[in-house]
Amino acid sequence: MNDIKGVVDMERLSIQLDMAGCPNRCRHCWLGSHKNGNFNPQALQDVTKEFRAWRDENGQGVKRLGVFSWWREPDFRDDYRQLWELEQELSCEGMARRFELLSIWRLARDESYAPWAAALEPKVCQVTFFGMEKITDWGIHRKGAFADSLLATERLIDAGIAPRWQIFLTKKGLGDLDSLTRLIYKMELHKRCEAIGQKFEVFITNFSPEGGGANLHSERLEKADLRAIPQALIDISRDGLTRIGQTEESLMQELIKDHSPPNIELDEPCIAINADYDCYPNIAEPAPWWRLGNLKTDGINAIVAAFINETTTAMQTNRNKAISELASLYGDASSQKLYIKCDLIIRFLHQHGKEWIKCIGSKM
Repeated sequence: MNDIKGVVDMERLSIQLDMAGCPNRCRHCWLGSHKNGNFNPQALQDVTKEFRAWRDENGQGVKRLGVFSWWREPDFRDDYRQLWELEQELSCEGMARRFELLSIWRLARDESYAPWAAALEPKVCQVTFFGMEKITDWGIHRKGAFADSLLATERLIDAGIAPRWQIFLTKKGLGDLDSLTRLIYKMELHKRCEAIGQKFEVFITNFSPEGGGANLHSERLEKADLRAIPQALIDISRDGLTRIGQTEESLMQELIKDHSPPNIELDEPCIAINADYDCYPNIAEPAPWWRLGNLKTDGINAIVAAFINETTTAMQTNRNKAISELASLYGDASSQKLYIKCDLIIRFLHQHGKEWIKCIGSKM
């Protein structure tokens, strides 16, 4: 988790408008399954104007604003080149960024996309796998996803971009890990990336237990499952087994004594806006109890006030409810399921939010 930084200020702020949505419905996605947006570029400009025009009680506005035309997979729209230019135009200098993400869907369908992306930074792109074809298509929830990821890998290398494979571990996919490891060597990914002056990286990881990932609880690895992970894969994994974590049983011994609040936050403030103009602090899953309001019906002042003052129920819980209390409510002191510590705390928050949503819904 990131350290708490105190009162939210508006020195820097990014806004993300889900203009086109995502071609996938990944089962592990912490953003869940929101409907795809269908905005035109003018909508992005209009939203930006609202945030630029906002002022606090002292007449101060956002000093450095970053604007993004995507919230999930980038470059899903056919006019992705123009949108990137627009993002730079609307953002303060240095605030429009690409990160290590490209559209795998587009990489597999648009031969001009990888060469275009290669002219930008960074020269790395994340590619997701859950196993071999059947399991990866299941995980990404789209037939052909595995084939797309392999073709994307080829096109990235051809363009001088290093693919970085992330492999999400599930019980269902354990039997595929030997084959996936052999595939890495068969494709000579380390050697081929070195030939273009880049470094091939692969890492194995758990999924976040919120959003879509909350529905994969039965697929989360347990301690006994670790022996099924090939040592050859562990050896080449960038982080070894560190992203897999410890048993809930062992973490509970620590968390049940931790009387501080979660204080989960991003390195930089960000507001995500979905297809219905609902706004969320991009801290955790975009669930109702995190919702800041609706930009169209509540207005920019209410959205920013909720963001700055952290008035949503989830934000208040994140800052005020003790981890020990959450652990006592939702933890399982005998569970052998594996978590990194912050993910287990996030699961507690998700479970608490689910109860809150159920309670509020029953009163409506």
